[in-house]
Amino acid sequence: MRLFDNDGARLYLTADERARFLKASADEDRDDRLFCRLLHYSGCRPSEALELTPERISLDERAVVFRSLKKRKKDQRGRVKRPQFRTVPLPERLIEELDLVFNLRRKRKAAERREPLWPMSRTTAWRLVQRVMDRASIEGPQASAKGLRHGFGIAMLSGDKPLPLNVLRDLLGHTDTKTTEIYLQAIGDERRNLVMQAWGTLD
Repeated sequence: MRLFDNDGARLYLTADERARFLKASADEDRDDRLFCRLLHYSGCRPSEALELTPERISLDERAVVFRSLKKRKKDQRGRVKRPQFRTVPLPERLIEELDLVFNLRRKRKAAERREPLWPMSRTTAWRLVQRVMDRASIEGPQASAKGLRHGFGIAMLSGDKPLPLNVLRDLLGHTDTKTTEIYLQAIGDERRNLVMQAWGTLD
């Protein structure tokens, strides 16, 4: 996993870009808007969001359960491993919107509770994210769903109360904390940029 490409360009969204993405998503229809908001607030992959069903959303716990798609499917002995899941808390307002739009409380039949919330292809999801990125005037290699996911990881380690690495590892579905540690590098760069901006105001 990388946070910079071969030319040193960022592969993650900054806090400002994430905010612009969220604002630009408001112009989409309600289902697509919620899809973008879910990506923003959970750090999940689009393919993981497309798998979500009503039974994977806990209204009481205000959280969603994702199947971690990038986990190894076989152990070291070549045996097939069971699917691995992770729980990610969401803002209460987003949970309420999901409940309102998809009628989650009313879907009690097994068939209804196992139907995907977003019946679109991965290509359509990719185009949706790119459309919102364009509207938000976000350009460059970071203007992607992966850039949004990386931005989430960095955001969770920034601020006055950063998440412990092992907690962020579980939220993102990483197998090893060493993978999650790469976000610490970006945080250093972001802090440096802030310092440089502050110095610029003193000239």
